[in-house]
Amino acid sequence: MKYLEKHILVCTDNESCGMQDAEEIRDALKSELKERGLRKMYRDGECSCIGLCKKGVNAVIWPDGIYLGNLTEEDIPRLVDFLEGKGPRLKDLETRAEEKIKAKLES
Repeated sequence: MKYLEKHILVCTDNESCGMQDAEEIRDALKSELKERGLRKMYRDGECSCIGLCKKGVNAVIWPDGIYLGNLTEEDIPRLVDFLEGKGPRLKDLETRAEEKIKAKLES
């Protein structure tokens, strides 16, 4: 039996994401997971930096390595739907992260 299925790590670095409501987004994720009774399987967490700074809060679903860019509080219900297998992947947020990753690799 697995201890946890996934961690959702929200960047709360003070230089970028932390200044863009990252704590509020993480709190919303924690509340949504609690409300749905999922915190034993999926755990909210924070990290200091994912390296995709600027223009929105970033997160990663671990261990899947699914990066999300420009995450907002409004995205949290559909993120949890995806985790539960009740909703589609968050392609728009994944695409934003992929664009940031590509730009970072090219610089």
